[in-house]
Amino acid sequence: MRRAFIVAPNIGLSFGGGGGVKVALYMAQTLLEHGLKVHLIALSGRRIEELDRVHGTNLRRFYREGRIVLNYLFGFGESPRIPFPIAVGLIASYIRRLVRENLPDLLIIHDDVPKLGEEVFKSVLKIVLYSHFPYVARVRFNTVDAVEVGLEKYQGYKTRLYYATLKRVIYYKDTPKEVELVANSTITKAFMELLWRRNVKVLYPPITFQPKLIEKPKNDSVIIVGGQPNKRIGEAIKVLAELKKRNKPVPRLYVVAHHFVPWYRDWLISLAHELELRRYVHFMEHIPEDELINIYTSAKIILSTAHFEPFGMSIAEGMLFRDVPIVYRGALSGPWIDIVDRGKYGIGFRTLEELAEAIEHVINNEGELFELQDKALERSHIFLLSAFKKKFMELIEGVI
Repeated sequence: MRRAFIVAPNIGLSFGGGGGVKVALYMAQTLLEHGLKVHLIALSGRRIEELDRVHGTNLRRFYREGRIVLNYLFGFGESPRIPFPIAVGLIASYIRRLVRENLPDLLIIHDDVPKLGEEVFKSVLKIVLYSHFPYVARVRFNTVDAVEVGLEKYQGYKTRLYYATLKRVIYYKDTPKEVELVANSTITKAFMELLWRRNVKVLYPPITFQPKLIEKPKNDSVIIVGGQPNKRIGEAIKVLAELKKRNKPVPRLYVVAHHFVPWYRDWLISLAHELELRRYVHFMEHIPEDELINIYTSAKIILSTAHFEPFGMSIAEGMLFRDVPIVYRGALSGPWIDIVDRGKYGIGFRTLEELAEAIEHVINNEGELFELQDKALERSHIFLLSAFKKKFMELIEGVI
């Protein structure tokens, strides 16, 4: 039986929640459906039943058959609280050991390649790097996400020390020629090709929800997904204040996150109170999939205010349920470039005034709403799980 290793996102940190883990698990499920045995490799992670519940996968039956192995160095639980460069060094050592013991045919690594040594590259038939955005780009170009608050928390000597140490444990200046490079988006591809001067393929993350006919009417609500300051949720709250000041209808804003950065959530709640908008803004964390689908189904608008977003899975998901996408119009906005195709399937904005006008237009223009919804639904189909599986299998041709 052919054997595949899948290393968790963030260079093997954890199989827990988040969009990167979902992509990795659907890669695993696809390989299992084609007869391979799959090892999930990380420092820590959740049990199979919990992974299925959170991500909508169906891995339990393969686990019962003994065809999926959980190789968690530190066992079940949350990510270990150790410096990230040390974590990367530990996962590299663990991968080397597992390769010697199991001789896999396929090795899929997420985000960056840790320094593994020649033995690994000679032992594995095919190695793929699938990057949501490489840490190498952050180190090489000294980039910090375009956060709306708390920039000082991401700068200073700790960040410089972190970058200097990380360079020692990942392939920094170039990647081994044995590693095939795959990006999650056009933006990530551009950075990877700039870094390593090699051709990079693109495999979009999948929408894993099942398409269904929506019969109930949508309400005047907006959904935005993310709990980190680079998502710039505060700008969405400020736009509600602008609509209120204009005496326009104020929609409800649902802020959904797998996990909120605690201090950032406190800041957002304080902002909503300050602008007298607390009854319009709802924060939702760790919600089950059926509740998320219900919110997508009810909302008219799926919003992205992030200035730097390599892809933006929630935008594609919302479009599947006929939410009109309104996204930041920028050169580093994956929702703008890859998902709405620079305005062909959605609306872009640059300023808060433009965002307020776009929201007002969608809510009040019933005649055009259906056309915008039809375009959104049409575009979402290129991100469906069936399309992902087909292209993924093409990428690993020769292993199966």
